[in-house]
Amino acid sequence: MLTRKTVVLAKIETGYGTDPTPTPAANAILVSDVDVKATGEVVRRDFIKSSLSRLQFLRGIRQVELSFKTELKGSGTRGTLPTCGWEGVLFRACGMSETVTAGTSLVYAPVSTGFESAALYVYKDGTFHKLLGCRGSFKLNFEVGKHPVVEWKFNGLYASPADASPAAQTLSAVGPPIVMSAALSVGGYGPVAEKIEIDLNNTISERKSINAATGIVGFEITGREPQGSFDPEAVSEATHPFWGNWESAAATALTLGPIGTVPGNTIQVNAPKMQYKEVSYSDRKGLIAYTVPFDLAMNNGDDELTITIT
Repeated sequence: MLTRKTVVLAKIETGYGTDPTPTPAANAILVSDVDVKATGEVVRRDFIKSSLSRLQFLRGIRQVELSFKTELKGSGTRGTLPTCGWEGVLFRACGMSETVTAGTSLVYAPVSTGFESAALYVYKDGTFHKLLGCRGSFKLNFEVGKHPVVEWKFNGLYASPADASPAAQTLSAVGPPIVMSAALSVGGYGPVAEKIEIDLNNTISERKSINAATGIVGFEITGREPQGSFDPEAVSEATHPFWGNWESAAATALTLGPIGTVPGNTIQVNAPKMQYKEVSYSDRKGLIAYTVPFDLAMNNGDDELTITIT
């Protein structure tokens, strides 16, 4: 069984935990670093007896965690969803809305109600895992000279694996843009940075139920604390007040992009209230740089992070 022969399908559920039956022809997504982890409670039978030997344990509540990476890219046509597997499904299952403006853009932004869920099928070279009721979170990674990467993590309802292999997959032929000429700006200042990470950092809470076959009836998004970090070269405070902004907890606008030049495949990230949590020094081949973790806060609500594809 080969690691590289792994296939992931994703489709939004019409009702929570109801299988929408994703297909390899319409719902296959290009992925890497796929990890399926079944977690379950170990119920110990810790009784007193003449022997010190343990009794067998029982299996209690069960669930599945799934993590993987994808590219961040568009469909290749402005304001158009692709006909085959689409990472936007994953954003929606992470508590993001999807706004399609025909011929113009796709926009993803956080929501606080009406959360969607997804069915994720995972084929590990002959072993099939069906994960329903999936909700999760993501981290965006932008590094100079590389394509944007999204790290995903989902929780889903457990179902026993089966022996099965997928049919031939239809995958997007669009390649992602490269992170160069990215127009990174913090408070109007364009730092010299090699990379920036932005983590939506959702809180996923399980709903336990004695009526559920696995002890869990579903998963809810109960909070989010978006944050990130970047690594700008150190400059004078007159050029940009890294230390001053940290001291005063000043909120500045973060913009990144557009990344790419191809219509329908350019990425823009906006955050209206970026606050530095820490500032520390690092060395970059003899140059002084900073490591700056930050929080993202709301402006008017559900707007602390926006991803736009044009």
